[in-house]
Amino acid sequence: MKRIITPLILALLFFVITIVIGSNIRATTLGDASAGEIAVSSSFSQLRTFLANVLWLQLDRYHHIWMYQGNAWTTATDYLPQLWMIIKLDPDYTQAYYTGGYQLAVNLDMPAEGIELFREGLFQNPNDPKLLWEYATVLWVTNYLLHSDTENAIWNYLTLLRRKNGDIIDSWNEANACLMLNVEFGNDSLRLNHRRISHHYEYRSNFLRDASDDNTWR
Repeated sequence: MKRIITPLILALLFFVITIVIGSNIRATTLGDASAGEIAVSSSFSQLRTFLANVLWLQLDRYHHIWMYQGNAWTTATDYLPQLWMIIKLDPDYTQAYYTGGYQLAVNLDMPAEGIELFREGLFQNPNDPKLLWEYATVLWVTNYLLHSDTENAIWNYLTLLRRKNGDIIDSWNEANACLMLNVEFGNDSLRLNHRRISHHYEYRSNFLRDASDDNTWR
């Protein structure tokens, strides 16, 4: 994997230098220093995003080759530094957060590290529905934190879903989110009226599923 990354990075560094020099020359010609600074900043931002995408595609290829060779995906760990590099290059690359977070927390049984990565992603991207959903799912699957932590994570997802009026990818997860709350409140004996709240979300989940099957709910 390292043999592939090294020449790729060298080539992209050359590409970065070319763009930055070109931007500086253009700014000098125009006699506008502020325009030059903006151009350089924009060039770096675009290149960082481009490099993150290239590294992600290379990582995806590595993933499929690893599995094609008969290896279990959960045994692959040497790609994690590359995920970290993608995140540092582009903090908005949410797929890297929830892929790495799930791998760490669930597949590698390192919930503290996985949850920390999710929280870093949510700090950078607080309104990303997919990241919120994956974070809530990992908390629910691992049962690593308190019931209240998982409940709040699911509520945050449902709140964002309603704010977007259901117009997000995988909006059907609302029914699953309610089912998860049904289970969480059923086990949350420290919360007052937890069984009544649990039944409320069970009813809500069943309603959403039945309405969806009848094409009366979107």
